[in-house]
Amino acid sequence: MASFQFTPRSTHSDNLMAMLPLQISNGARSADVLGMIDSASTINVLPYSLGAALGAIWEEQQVIGNLTGALSRVTARGLVVQANSSAIAGAQDVALLFAWASTDEVPVLFGQLNFLMEFNVCFYRSQNYFEVWRS
Repeated sequence: MASFQFTPRSTHSDNLMAMLPLQISNGARSADVLGMIDSASTINVLPYSLGAALGAIWEEQQVIGNLTGALSRVTARGLVVQANSSAIAGAQDVALLFAWASTDEVPVLFGQLNFLMEFNVCFYRSQNYFEVWRS
């Protein structure tokens, strides 16, 4: 089990969020990301430039439709990447499915499908930390 502090989502915000550092990879390419754990998000979300930096080709990914809520005008394609974290026991080469967005106007989100299906999370917001582990 690994503990993380709630942190501001950006340098211009005092609003603290459950931001989790992970390394994601697609083949030989990898990137360190800081994503928000969002239990209200149906699916993991990845900005366009990050998927492209991982070597994914937009036209080769299956269309999964539009995102929902405030992002309902954003089209997305499915992209499976491998996630790793040296801080979380058992978090090596975990396959995560992302809705790869057609824009960079979205944050990295770890949502129900399938981050929260692979990882357990417990929020202790009043104490300013959260825990993440795999069973």
